[in-house]
Amino acid sequence: MSTMHTEYLLAQDIGIYSCRAALFSLDGRLIRSNIIHYSPCTNDQGWSWENPQLWWDAFCENCKVLLNDIPADAVRAMSVCGNMMACLGIDSSGRPLFDSITWEDQRSEAQMRTIRQRLGEEQVHQITGLTTSHSSLLSKILWLKKHDPNLYQQTSLFIQCKDYINYKLTGKLVTDESDAGFTQMYDIFQHCWSSQIINTFDIDQSKLPEVVPTGTILGTVTSNASHECGLSQRTLVVEGIGDGRAPVIGSGILHPGEGCIHLSSSSWISQITDSTKIAPRSSITKSSYVTPDLFVNGATILSGHMCAEWYLKTFFEEQPYTDKHELEKIMVSQLAHTSVGSNGLLFMPYLKGEWGPFHNTRFSKGCFIGLTTKHSKYDFYRSILEGVAFQLALVKRDIEQLEPFRKLCIVGSSMSLEWQQILSDVLEMEIISSDVEDRVGCICGAVIAGVAAGIYSDFSAAQLFHRNHITTVPIQEHMEIYEDMLPAFEDSYLALQDINQHLSQINCSSQC
Repeated sequence: MSTMHTEYLLAQDIGIYSCRAALFSLDGRLIRSNIIHYSPCTNDQGWSWENPQLWWDAFCENCKVLLNDIPADAVRAMSVCGNMMACLGIDSSGRPLFDSITWEDQRSEAQMRTIRQRLGEEQVHQITGLTTSHSSLLSKILWLKKHDPNLYQQTSLFIQCKDYINYKLTGKLVTDESDAGFTQMYDIFQHCWSSQIINTFDIDQSKLPEVVPTGTILGTVTSNASHECGLSQRTLVVEGIGDGRAPVIGSGILHPGEGCIHLSSSSWISQITDSTKIAPRSSITKSSYVTPDLFVNGATILSGHMCAEWYLKTFFEEQPYTDKHELEKIMVSQLAHTSVGSNGLLFMPYLKGEWGPFHNTRFSKGCFIGLTTKHSKYDFYRSILEGVAFQLALVKRDIEQLEPFRKLCIVGSSMSLEWQQILSDVLEMEIISSDVEDRVGCICGAVIAGVAAGIYSDFSAAQLFHRNHITTVPIQEHMEIYEDMLPAFEDSYLALQDINQHLSQINCSSQC
């Protein structure tokens, strides 16, 4: 008599710097996880690209690690969340024609300006919910049309990360609304490719993939893919979501007014809404959600844990600590002995430029303001955390012009209770976290796969994956200090723009 084995859900979250994978039981328990690190190729012109084979190899290796000593056919369903705003061209046989151009790539600045001139920032925003950006697929396609028209003509489809992985798994080439919605060619209200934008820039719509709902069952794993990655041919492959939207589902928020902060190297703040109203400031995006009646208001800031990592690596690299995590724990432990407001030290967290709320990647630079001999290394560290929190507060303020936050969750691998308290005090709001760490993208994928497979009734099942919830309440005295500092932070940003532009021009001249 045969016995039924335990069933699992598998999910992978494929970014441009790593591929995270997790295997979950159907009741939301983490069984096993793995991460593979890599980096995109870059040059000093601001280009950033990645071989899609890198994603597939990492995906396959993760599958083999997760399925070690576990029957392959025990995985009932799986889904992938992938990095967004990539540009990967494939030919009619599905073969990549060039390396994927990542969202960090800046080569299409001129094309971004062309979009603004020919269509207008406001018009783009009203159709797509997005600000014009060199990161968009539209900008990258226009760059390709100008600089390599033959390659543009040879391209059968322009796809993104998860689309490629799903194709490798099933042979089906589609995308979902989250990825389509950030191409700057998708009408989020009509739920289709925008004929106005496509016609304005003479884009061949046949080169854009079919858009299917998130959670669509694409099929099962092909025999070739099964041989390469180790998944069973019986496993359902489910259309996932772009990684920028994964925290919304993965954090377990469901209703209008609920939001989440994903604190990683960069940071995202998102809010579910049923309103079609567009933000008056265009860096606040509106995008599709997994149900057609809901949208997501959101913004990305390029600042996050990356700022703290930069500080520790730059100034403490030669210190006798076993690893960066030990050093970080020491720094965090000393926050209780530093003053709120870092003794008047302000950090401008624009080490890689800035997206929200002002959207200035070229001339936004980082700096410390108010530095004196009284400041300690711990004041520096605290001011970095506060600087990121101030930046998130500016974005939150703009989003709340559309709809107030009723609930705010925070997820990400970079979170500590001390930083959570700073965020709660600066944002003046109760903040809820849990112990999911860096698994929120994988949780999202598992929930999407589970709903599609009929295991869960809806996306509220994400709550099964969260345990040990921690609620942080703002402290009144801290809020009062930060209320006084936030205007100084915003004024400093605006005052430094001309100076940073001047310094950039000097630096550019010296390098030419």
